[in-house]
Amino acid sequence: MTDTSGSDETTLSSESPPAPDAAPDETVAEKAAQENVLVQPMRDTHFDFQHKVFSLPGAFFCQEPNTKEPVLNILLGDLKAALAFPTLMESFQIEEGTHDARLLEIIEQGLAFVKKIRPGEEIPGELLDGRASWSVEDKHRIIAKGRLTVQIVSSFTGNEMIVSDIDELEQVVEDPQTKERLKAAFAKIAERLKLTNNAEQYLSDRIDDLAQELSYIEALRDRFKHIRRIDQAMAKLATIYRTDRTFCSELNRMQGLIRKPLREYDLIFDQADAQTGDIVGALRNFHPTIQFIRKIRDDLRAKLLEWEDLLQGWDEVTMERSPKVEALQKQTYRFLASRYIETTVWKRGG
Repeated sequence: MTDTSGSDETTLSSESPPAPDAAPDETVAEKAAQENVLVQPMRDTHFDFQHKVFSLPGAFFCQEPNTKEPVLNILLGDLKAALAFPTLMESFQIEEGTHDARLLEIIEQGLAFVKKIRPGEEIPGELLDGRASWSVEDKHRIIAKGRLTVQIVSSFTGNEMIVSDIDELEQVVEDPQTKERLKAAFAKIAERLKLTNNAEQYLSDRIDDLAQELSYIEALRDRFKHIRRIDQAMAKLATIYRTDRTFCSELNRMQGLIRKPLREYDLIFDQADAQTGDIVGALRNFHPTIQFIRKIRDDLRAKLLEWEDLLQGWDEVTMERSPKVEALQKQTYRFLASRYIETTVWKRGG
């Protein structure tokens, strides 16, 4: 998956924000005010801020790694600052209800979908018209279209087809016999939906639209497989570090913790798949179906962004005894424990 939010990066991960060297004060405000930067005309679809602080070179928004609060990162000479929004608004006299204050609220929402936002960039599509702010690969479109085609043909022609390999899916979709069966299935669907005028073209367009939306689910499914690979990597490390009791004990606890998100994500993907289980129902209630698929897409995307730094670390590490592996193991343990550890509250009986 490629983030198309305007970031310089081609993966979901982003560099850590610069650590604040000094707290914002009047000196920072004065330096920002002295910057001679032209403010561009405002557009409803972009983060067109009015205050000049947002026009400083290198300014960008992200979530602070520890608190997950949105911050504005700015560089003024040798001074680096990561300003939380309450501090930012107070230091630079940005009043509640103003244009810039409203954009900051949208920034906070937008950081659920992208790791970094720069002033002047387009507002994430999820917040404008529901479209995704990131792109998918052709293989994910092929998988989505192939699965829909196989499902429709199997359901309406009585010829059950089970295909999982992406190359086979592509061949099945383009196969003349499949196209004939799909045409016959469209005729039955049109009858049930009481479509008369140009029904085949209408249904073909709708299926293409559904496949496009589901291609994002396939891309997320593909990336979420890497979380399962972390679980598999732990099993390998347990063998490599079998003489280190402390390390293996922590690995064992980590494997228990990671099962919870794996089950949770499997259920969410099952929900997404169920949206097209009844293809006639999905087509009859087309727009609600699209909205629900997009909601699942956005929820999964937000969850995935939390994992992305870890996933990149595990994708790059070599399975061998090394300080890098041990540091990554500790980072992963902290991540899992902070989110998935189960606690029990004991109450005295009355």
